[in-house]
Amino acid sequence: MANVTGFDPAVSGQEPKDEVGNTVPVGVWGDSNTDVGVFGTSGAVPPGGNIVIASMLKAGVIGHGTDRPGMIGHSETACGVCGFSEKFSGVYAYSTNPDSDPTVASIFGLTGGTGIGVLGSSGDGEGVVGEAAGTGTGVRGSASAGTAVLGEGFADQGDGTPYGVIGLSDKGVGIHGESQTSNAIEGVTYGDGHAVQGVHFSAESGAGVFGESVVGNGVEGFTFSRDPSTGAVRGQSVGGGNAGLFIGNVKVTGSISKGGGGFRIDHPDDPKKMALSHSFVESPEMMNVYSGTVKTDKRGKARVSLPKYFETLNRDFRYQLTAIGQFAQLMVSKEIRNNEFTIESDPPKVKVCWQVTGVRRDAWAEANRIPVEEEKPAGEKGNYLHPELFKKKASPASRPVAAIAAVLPDQIRHRAAEVLAQPGQPGFGDVVDEASKIFAKRVTERRKSARRK
Repeated sequence: MANVTGFDPAVSGQEPKDEVGNTVPVGVWGDSNTDVGVFGTSGAVPPGGNIVIASMLKAGVIGHGTDRPGMIGHSETACGVCGFSEKFSGVYAYSTNPDSDPTVASIFGLTGGTGIGVLGSSGDGEGVVGEAAGTGTGVRGSASAGTAVLGEGFADQGDGTPYGVIGLSDKGVGIHGESQTSNAIEGVTYGDGHAVQGVHFSAESGAGVFGESVVGNGVEGFTFSRDPSTGAVRGQSVGGGNAGLFIGNVKVTGSISKGGGGFRIDHPDDPKKMALSHSFVESPEMMNVYSGTVKTDKRGKARVSLPKYFETLNRDFRYQLTAIGQFAQLMVSKEIRNNEFTIESDPPKVKVCWQVTGVRRDAWAEANRIPVEEEKPAGEKGNYLHPELFKKKASPASRPVAAIAAVLPDQIRHRAAEVLAQPGQPGFGDVVDEASKIFAKRVTERRKSARRK
């Protein structure tokens, strides 16, 4: 059965047999029912005496080296070292590293060509697990030119949603990315998904995606689409809140299309308790408004000066005149020329309020005239911008709902999709609480798993 056998202190009852019970010939067979089956050493006796086999290191084979590797596996065509286990780790290694040498590793994998230094594979479990009990790093990948860590998920090799990389944390950061000169985290999708998706599924305050910058832009969005129904940044309110909220100044270099608008400020008479709102003045034209007050002289004339850029900026001038304090006949005796116009009154010495409007004719306005009446684009046809005003039921926001449900645990995915499709209905808080409990249980199980190892 074996050229060399060693049994101590007693036979465990295990025998080298295949899956159908046939005896398998082996070169060396070491067996123990309580301790180490085979123990191999190399190197000089370490300072302080013999090697101590810790109670946790009870294994079939142990290799120990004082100034060299304890065990080396080499193969030209197959695995150098292969480890298999029914319920525990296939290969387990640890390093005490008393000098905190950063070059010391529990497991070191090296490939001289294009192969794989360390490969972990699993059916339904985890191929490679790295855990740090203290402040160290569970898994670290370093590459001078290639990819430091590569995570791949394939939908045809399991049930549910495949993930390339999962980051899990109960208090800290799930996934952290840093870069000195390039992007800290990048996401690319070639389908209809999102390159980067963030979901804040909690009753606590927070955000799905948070962007912050010291001197640059907090969040940037770009699109190459010519579809007028798309945008570089898109916000949609499903439950009735604000689609966009800006606290501070907002700058827009293009046009704004809106259903309405105005200003809302602290009420001047009662700023502590009241707010004051006014609506914008709308027009089908790109109109500029200028106004003022002037008094005609003893001849009944008054000259009004407009800004120096007035005629360069405007065309199609229109005038309105109102007498103040008395009845009078008023007229524009000379129309705008060289950014001036003249008013005449009868009688003279009349206070006159005037208003002049002009239609913009600058380069941007000429290139971007507002289409007053137009057909809806293909993406909007058949739908209402404000369906509730026409007693029409709004179509459900299927894409946002599906995107959120996809990242939730399998146990609540379907129920969450139903609740989110109808915002405000009872049950949302229950789903959020259940998701939190599932996550807490997942973290607890991971901690227990780490202790067992």
